[in-house]
Amino acid sequence: MPNLTSLSRKIATRLGAKSSTASWSRPVVRIATVGVAIGMALIVVATSIVHGFQQEVKELVVGFGSDIQVLSADYDDKKIVRQPALESALSGLDGVRAVHPFYTLPGILESQSGVKGVVAKGLNEETTQAFLERFMVDGNLDLGEDGAVLSVHQAQRLELETGDRFMVYLIGGPNGVRPRNFRLTGTYRTGLLEYDQEFMFLPAAWIQEAAGWGLEMQVLTEGQAVELRSFGSRAAPVYQWHQRNDSGTWEPTREVVGATASLVPEAGAEFMVTAVGRDANERIIPDSIRLFVADGAWAWERLGGSWQAASSGLEVYVEPGAELWDVEAQVYDALPIGWRTETVLQQAPEMFTWLGMLDLNVEIIIGLMVLISVINMTSALLILILERRPMVGMLKALGMPDASVMRVFFWQAVRIIGRGFLWGNLAGLGLVALQGATGWVALNPEAYYLDVVPVRVDAVYLVGIEVLAFAACALMMALPSLASLRIHPAEALRMNR
Repeated sequence: MPNLTSLSRKIATRLGAKSSTASWSRPVVRIATVGVAIGMALIVVATSIVHGFQQEVKELVVGFGSDIQVLSADYDDKKIVRQPALESALSGLDGVRAVHPFYTLPGILESQSGVKGVVAKGLNEETTQAFLERFMVDGNLDLGEDGAVLSVHQAQRLELETGDRFMVYLIGGPNGVRPRNFRLTGTYRTGLLEYDQEFMFLPAAWIQEAAGWGLEMQVLTEGQAVELRSFGSRAAPVYQWHQRNDSGTWEPTREVVGATASLVPEAGAEFMVTAVGRDANERIIPDSIRLFVADGAWAWERLGGSWQAASSGLEVYVEPGAELWDVEAQVYDALPIGWRTETVLQQAPEMFTWLGMLDLNVEIIIGLMVLISVINMTSALLILILERRPMVGMLKALGMPDASVMRVFFWQAVRIIGRGFLWGNLAGLGLVALQGATGWVALNPEAYYLDVVPVRVDAVYLVGIEVLAFAACALMMALPSLASLRIHPAEALRMNR
């Protein structure tokens, strides 16, 4: 017995040939094909734009922070004391790309034109600097010791230009406000106005010093007078003086105590002073300096202090494709008691809720395009069945079952849908490639955060959507194919006479 399904497909193939479509239904078939192609092109373009927009905005938000931040769970003491072994362990977790410390403090910018509240963040060469280089409008990121980078919005608000100097008041630590004069080395603009208004960038070492996370000693000298000053201790620290003896070792000296001393700057004289204080949680925080004679006067150098071991937290960057919440769970399990984690989704929930709602727009577009394609194909298939009534009557008269006759038109509809999907994909991917290469469609960054329409083709997602759309369109063609069942052979053949 012949394979009736194969026979139905062969007949549908012959009907789809150009020689067989030279009839009044041919324009209808073309219109249906174009309609399906336009729908598929819109699906490709819409999904690519939404995914590109979501990725670009997420990268902007992550660029100002990270995928996961490790923070202190003590809201009264927001610093963490860095642990190299822990940072190494976190870097080795599955899905973790990099781990870096970060330094932030609230501050106030002041120029002759006004003031502006900001969050000052330390510039990190591995992360923040690479991110900002993409968005620099003027100047550069060479901060030196007194350089600062502002957003274009902040610079315009304070009427500052590259090279101008302005005051920064950093707020934090036991010493309250720490003012310092900075030079504007460059301006940036990401288009993410909420963040551009908020963040400025300074040398990380200055934020460490200003934060008062540990003890910091400074020395004032004038002639024989030496005065020690300490910052960051909850109360006045205890100073421990040691003098280098003739054998080169350090030994305690009882001749000098406290924060002030009168010392003759004799050649070869050398002291080491250690200040021991306590932070707000009564933890010991030391700092040390070396006092020596240079060019007949007292000079000093810092030997290292506890403030250098502290940071606002750690930034954990996740590998592309890794599941954020799985990585966050691993990071949290590896942390000591008193530390916590925050994901970028928790830090900017309103932003990511809005980005998630864009998926609903895509789903609506896909649904509408599939519906329009089904309506177009239903109309076209009914016209094809109407035109082929004599053929249907002849096939039934020759003994072909109704189901096989239905399959003839079903497979013909599937061929038309497939042709529309092919041309739609070519057109859609072509437009996406053109936009990605040239950026010819621009946006207003103040309204859309970006200056050009971003595109990103998620191949797995797109193939999945198209398979479902194709299956939905094809299955719906079974309904109009039922119209062939109502054709009676005698009436159809009589009409053909």
